[in-house]
Amino acid sequence: MHWRVNAQELVHLHALLFELRAALEREGMVADDAFDAYEAQPVRPQHIHRSKEAHETAIGLLLDGLGQSVRIHPPPEHVSAS
Repeated sequence: MHWRVNAQELVHLHALLFELRAALEREGMVADDAFDAYEAQPVRPQHIHRSKEAHETAIGLLLDGLGQSVRIHPPPEHVSAS
């Protein structure tokens, strides 16, 4: 199945993943060098006039860094709602 995503949705997803990264960094749950490739590319969520492809690349790099971090710092098995 192939999903069509418009540019606005990509920018929104990019922003959400960027915030997730920031939250993990605040908690000290980010693998060393996990986001070096993301930092090396110039596109950030606020760059709304960049191409869809540029945001797709940035999203992929964020997902790679998040994946590396989760493998090294897995989430707790059970989190109680408070």
